[in-house]
Amino acid sequence: MQYLPAAILWSLALVRIPHAKDARGRHVFWAALFAAVACTLYVPDVYFAVDTVLGGRNLVKLATLLSVMLGFWQFRSAILVAVSTDHTSSRRRLLAGRWAVAAAGTIAAVGFLTSNPGATSGNLQVAYADEPGMKAFLLSGSAFLVWCGLDLAVMCIRSWKHLHSPAFRIGFLLIAIGCAASCAAIIDRVAYGSISQGARPSTSLAAFLDSAYWPAEAVAVTCIGIGLIIPAVQNPARSVLQNLEARALLLQLRPAWLRATAGRRDIILNPSPFGMLTPFAPNAKMHLHRRYIEINDGVMRSGQSGLVLPSESTLLARAEQLLSGH
Repeated sequence: MQYLPAAILWSLALVRIPHAKDARGRHVFWAALFAAVACTLYVPDVYFAVDTVLGGRNLVKLATLLSVMLGFWQFRSAILVAVSTDHTSSRRRLLAGRWAVAAAGTIAAVGFLTSNPGATSGNLQVAYADEPGMKAFLLSGSAFLVWCGLDLAVMCIRSWKHLHSPAFRIGFLLIAIGCAASCAAIIDRVAYGSISQGARPSTSLAAFLDSAYWPAEAVAVTCIGIGLIIPAVQNPARSVLQNLEARALLLQLRPAWLRATAGRRDIILNPSPFGMLTPFAPNAKMHLHRRYIEINDGVMRSGQSGLVLPSESTLLARAEQLLSGH
């Protein structure tokens, strides 16, 4: 369960590598990469192992928070670029995001480095939150993340009704849910740290907050990750489905093609003794286009519309739609 968010985010980062240099696509790649690093470091076993190598002074906690903040900043930039129709407003909001992440990140880093985080601990809120610097570290990061998450959720909901693609509508809805869940998870941690008196929950409310955090984080990362992946794979998935449909149509239209070309072999654009294997050949849409032309040519030359059965006419109409990109 704890490794699931990291696995989803690493998968998303890998999917987005081809777009890492695109002006519009790079934000998603960097958001996924920073978030994947943060989720990986946050897993207790990974956290303790890496922090031990770094000297056992909780430096991984600082790296984790900064990674999450950078990830949310890039994610907000990606959604803002995607949905904005006013370039002036978009540039202004992007600049505000840069200043916000720079200010919050600086406060968090200075607060952490001027504190005594002590020996490796998985919960700095409980162990060292009494120090002013550590409070600045925790609260500045949390405030920035909640602001980003709420801003993202609002942007997605406002844009949702204007989207026509089902993939983008589903993706933006999942992203909005994920952002809301991430805000709930962050608030949960802040509340838990403020009421808990030790590493273990001391009250029923603390126990509830402690048990609710991991599911909220999993929902947040899963929804955001899947929400970003769905639009990214929309075109490849559509190409695969169209390729499969073209092959099915080649099989279904073969009887009509045989009747239309019987005795009229000259209309066959590329004769082959392996015609039965055409549905399994590369570039199925090209072969379907040839078959479509050959069937229509054969019907016109024969003058017999009955060469094509009513059910096959429906298949021909579907082939025409597929070849025209619908």
